[in-house]
Amino acid sequence: MMTLEQKNIIGIIGGMGPQAGLDLFKNVLLHTPATIDQNHLSTILMSFPREIADRTSFLEGHILENPAYSIVRIIEKLEFAGANIIGMACNTSHCPEILNVIENELKKSASNVKLLNMPIETCKYLKKKYKKYSKIGLMTTNGTYKTGLYKNLLEEYNFTPVIPNFHFQDTIINRMIYDRDYGIKASIHREHPELVLLINKAIAFFKQHKVDAIILGCTELPLAFNQKHIKDISFIDPADILAKALVREAKQKANTLANILHT
Repeated sequence: MMTLEQKNIIGIIGGMGPQAGLDLFKNVLLHTPATIDQNHLSTILMSFPREIADRTSFLEGHILENPAYSIVRIIEKLEFAGANIIGMACNTSHCPEILNVIENELKKSASNVKLLNMPIETCKYLKKKYKKYSKIGLMTTNGTYKTGLYKNLLEEYNFTPVIPNFHFQDTIINRMIYDRDYGIKASIHREHPELVLLINKAIAFFKQHKVDAIILGCTELPLAFNQKHIKDISFIDPADILAKALVREAKQKANTLANILHT
């Protein structure tokens, strides 16, 4: 017999980029307490990268197509397939210029899914688990950088965001993500000397500014970081935190429904 927990289905919007969606699914599996196959949560991963325009290109004005509409169409597919708890494997898609359109479109269509917010979940997690932390460094795409998404949230949660100037952001951090020859999106080879050099320059910047932690605010950045921390600095992976939240939400929904049925 199917349990209440198994009736909740997690939906993952992948393709932003494809490896990030796979990584989020992997983290959902890792954070699900299971001793047999049947203990795992039902999950649907939809990875349609060709259908979703680049989020940073839109936010920087290089393209006019808002990727929000393609994301909504994928959410509709996930809901039709039975998913009711949704996570987007992309930090930049949570910027207001994109997320607000997604939420408005879902409201207009009377969607019943619950869309979790990765940056908010990340800041909540930081506040709960790292109460002594103060200065938080940010590595993000240029799109997320320019909208101030994480900066504004961190300040709301009483952290001090540490952000490089835009020249450093553009030539070091965004380049390690987008460079066509050795960026994370371009290659599965994580040991390219140019990529390693950029990573080390970025870490050196944050070390110099004495941060307590660095948010890897592009879902593909954690793929290039083999460690969870270095001396005196923790690396915060929002996709890992979102995975925990998706598992938590699936279990909470099951408990809530069980309580209703027993009252």
